[in-house]
Amino acid sequence: MVKGEYLTASSNKALIASGLAEILKTGIGDSIVILGQGYHGQTAAALIPICGVVKLPFESMNNAMVFLSLQNAQEVFSTNGGITSLPVMIDNIQHLEQTNAALRQIFGDKYDIMKWNEMMPDLEQNIEVDNASGIIMLGILYIVIGFGVFGTIMMMVSERTKEFGILVSVGMQKWKLILVTAIETILISFIGALTGILGSIPIIIYLKLNPIRLTGEAAKIYDQLGIEPIFAFSSEPVVFMSQAVVVFLIALVTILYPLFYIRKLQPVKVLRG
Repeated sequence: MVKGEYLTASSNKALIASGLAEILKTGIGDSIVILGQGYHGQTAAALIPICGVVKLPFESMNNAMVFLSLQNAQEVFSTNGGITSLPVMIDNIQHLEQTNAALRQIFGDKYDIMKWNEMMPDLEQNIEVDNASGIIMLGILYIVIGFGVFGTIMMMVSERTKEFGILVSVGMQKWKLILVTAIETILISFIGALTGILGSIPIIIYLKLNPIRLTGEAAKIYDQLGIEPIFAFSSEPVVFMSQAVVVFLIALVTILYPLFYIRKLQPVKVLRG
């Protein structure tokens, strides 16, 4: 709400979007004429006073929308108490299929029941393209992380070469040395992944409460797609914990390097070097 008052169930007034109000140069107290098609193709017309102004996130909607109470709209369009459509909003997108199946079971073939992606296939395709590009970027990021972790393990092993040589020389079996090195690598990887999770939680919560709002040309592109121009963030644990698990698994793969290095270790050459 920008100004004025909201509609009530029995209100005979209208809410107008702020963009449309500017185009028509109207405001609270003015009246607008609504012309349309009523029930069975008959003409629908009404002169309705404006009681409030609302601002909508999409420019295309903000320049075209007028809201009436359901009772008033049914009277204006002579629908005899009927409605043209009923949107069902769910709190969690993961419940979409379950909700769709339940509605189809309740109403059968009496009504057309459509999911959002069936109503907006273009938007679904854009989301799939965006997901594909995100997977490519994640793959590149994983490669960079993998080389970073591998370089760290290489430095750790090379700096302790003489230590390994001395331990083998005094009688320590190589498989025990490999086991100790593997446990050390696992612990370092686990602590790093856990620290990353704990460090990201405050940032994720802040970004979820304060999403990044786009402006300029980027905002116009989002508006054309019917998407609010913001970068929204999710606090679902699986989103960021899965990344920590992948990084942890990448770190575990690097255990192979010290394993083969210690197996081929020659104490005499190491100590002389």
